[in-house]
Amino acid sequence: MSKPVVATIVVVFVLGLSGGGVVGWLFFTKDRVALLSYRVGKVEGMSMEAVVVGEENLLESEAVLEKVIANLDLVDEWGMDSKQEAIAHMQEKLIVKEERIGSRIRVLYRDRKQERAYAILKEIKSAVSYTHLRAHETEADLVCRLLLEK
Repeated sequence: MSKPVVATIVVVFVLGLSGGGVVGWLFFTKDRVALLSYRVGKVEGMSMEAVVVGEENLLESEAVLEKVIANLDLVDEWGMDSKQEAIAHMQEKLIVKEERIGSRIRVLYRDRKQERAYAILKEIKSAVSYTHLRAHETEADLVCRLLLEK
């Protein structure tokens, strides 16, 4: 075989390996998502946007997230240096939105492990008063789906 043929084979082989590595990396580093949806009572004269902002402030508050971090021992599990670092990480991964149907709030938590994302949302739900999250909502309302982040 000539040198150009060997060089072409080597280049194609290396590109194939690196392409496979990139695809594998993309698959394994995608976050999984857990979803919590609950009904909220709207206050007269208050927009749903204001309700969503209030819910987001509550769910991302240090008081709530510190309980979750302590109960699940997330500082050690994530290998972080401090509770503040874990809180900042959780605030980045927590998404609070308005559902388009009725007066409902949708809370998403993204994590690399599906089970941990589910456990974190479950802890957030228990850390916030059940009166606030409408105690009539059941465990079945805490729906967990495997979604690959776009």
